[in-house]
Amino acid sequence: MYSIEELYRTYEKRIFQYFYGLTTNYHSAEELTQETFFQVVRTIPFFREDARVTTWLYKVARNVFSMWKRKKDNYTISLDHENTELPDQWEPSFIVEQKEKLTLLLRTLRQLPENYREVLWLREWQELSYEEIAVITSHSVAWVKVTLHRARINYRQLYREMED
Repeated sequence: MYSIEELYRTYEKRIFQYFYGLTTNYHSAEELTQETFFQVVRTIPFFREDARVTTWLYKVARNVFSMWKRKKDNYTISLDHENTELPDQWEPSFIVEQKEKLTLLLRTLRQLPENYREVLWLREWQELSYEEIAVITSHSVAWVKVTLHRARINYRQLYREMED
């Protein structure tokens, strides 16, 4: 079994990225990551050894996100300037191009329904299996596959529309 410190060192970045994918907001993702590991400390005695640690952590994170979203009066996703900053040493034209692509990507993600955004992020950016996503979302593998397919179609369509 992992210690809390090992869990944090191993999974903090992945959980942060998960939240960033859902919120597209650096500060919210940071706050939710901290809350997730607080909940992990509280619930680790209930962790079943037969489950994968990764799946359990994402399940805790998903519950934290659900509670956070319910508490927010006006749930909005913002696109902060710091979210699109790139290193200074790159060529200016490359930086501008990358910022534009990142901005378009985040705006497109923001337009997707939450369930599409979540499964797309978990599969494409977090590289989780269909089975892991099914456990995290409390849905069947078939639901995950169908939702992911629809999310990809919807994402491509929105991206093209916003690109024009």
